[in-house]
Amino acid sequence: MDTNGWDAKPATRGSCRCPWRDISSGYNLFLQGCVFVVGSGVRVRFWEDDWGRGGVLKEVFPRLFNLSRKQNHNISSFARSDGLLLSWDFGFRRNLNELEITEVARLLDLLEGVRLFTSRLDKRIWKFDPSGLFTCHSFCSHIQNCGEGEIFPPYTQIWKAKTPLKVKIFVWQAVLGKLNTGDTLQRRCPYLCMSPHWCALCNMAGDSVNHLLLHCPFSLKLWETLLQEVNTVWVIPEGCFELFSIRIDALGRGKKAKVLWGSLMQAVVWNLWLERNRRIFEDYKGVGVAELWDRVKFWAALWASTSPAFKDVPYPSIMRNLLAVVS
Repeated sequence: MDTNGWDAKPATRGSCRCPWRDISSGYNLFLQGCVFVVGSGVRVRFWEDDWGRGGVLKEVFPRLFNLSRKQNHNISSFARSDGLLLSWDFGFRRNLNELEITEVARLLDLLEGVRLFTSRLDKRIWKFDPSGLFTCHSFCSHIQNCGEGEIFPPYTQIWKAKTPLKVKIFVWQAVLGKLNTGDTLQRRCPYLCMSPHWCALCNMAGDSVNHLLLHCPFSLKLWETLLQEVNTVWVIPEGCFELFSIRIDALGRGKKAKVLWGSLMQAVVWNLWLERNRRIFEDYKGVGVAELWDRVKFWAALWASTSPAFKDVPYPSIMRNLLAVVS
C-alpha cells in the first residue's frame, strides 16, 4: 500500500508481463478527483490529503507544513477533544514568528467547525460525478479538461470500432509497438534469440510490427487490394500509430461508412497477424493475398453487421459490394 493507506504503490520498474506501470502513470490525475469525507479522522492525513478545507493543506500552507513534525500523520493525531470543541496540536519544531502566527490563524479559521466522530468511518468520494462514485466517463472528461486527452490520437478509431474486444486490444498493442514480433523478443531475451527472426510473410526482412502490418510486400498488396476495392488512393504511413491516427473518408462520411471502414482497417491487421502466426507455429504454407482479402471482407462485414447502422443489411450484402452498402 501507498503511504496514504488507500492506494497501491505506483510501479517503480517495468515488467513485460504486467500493464500496471502504464496504468499507475495516471495516479496523480486520479488523485485530483478524490475528496475525503472525515469521520473518525484515522485514515485521512492532515497535511497531505484533500479533505474539504480548500485544498491540500500542505500546498495551501507550505511553510507550516515544513515546520510540522507530524508529516504523513492522520487528522486524529492533531486533534484534542475538549467537550464539543477541538483543539489542534500541529507539532511545530520551534516557536513561530509573526508571519507564521498569521498563517496559523488562517489555518484555524479553516478548521473551525471540524468535528470527529469515533463511530464513523472515513471515506473517499469522487468529486467529478454527482453520485460521488468513480466512473470511467467522468475520469476521461477530467483528463480531457486537463489537456491530457489528445496525447494518444488513435484512441477513438481503435476503441469505438465495431470489432471484438480481443481485436481492439490487439490493435492497441500494435499501435504501442508491444506485439511479440521477432525484434521485440530479441530485445527481451538477447541470449535466447541471437539472430533476427525473418518476416514469415516475405522472408526478406526482420520481423517487426510496422514491417509485418504495413511495409512487408505481402502486406502492401493486401492494403492495395483494400484501396482498389474502395476506389481510394492513399500513401501507407510510416507506422501503426500514424495509421490509426489519420482520418480518411475512404467510404464517405456517413455512419455506415465510418463503421465499415473501422472494421476493415482492424480486419486487415488482425488477419495479417493470424496469417503470420499460422506460418510460424503450425505446419502451414500460407495463402495468397486474394484468399486473405476474402477473409478480411468476411470478418469486416460480419463485425459491421452487428452495428445498429447496418441493422437491415445482412453481412453477405456488405461483402459483395462495400461501396454500395454505404451509399
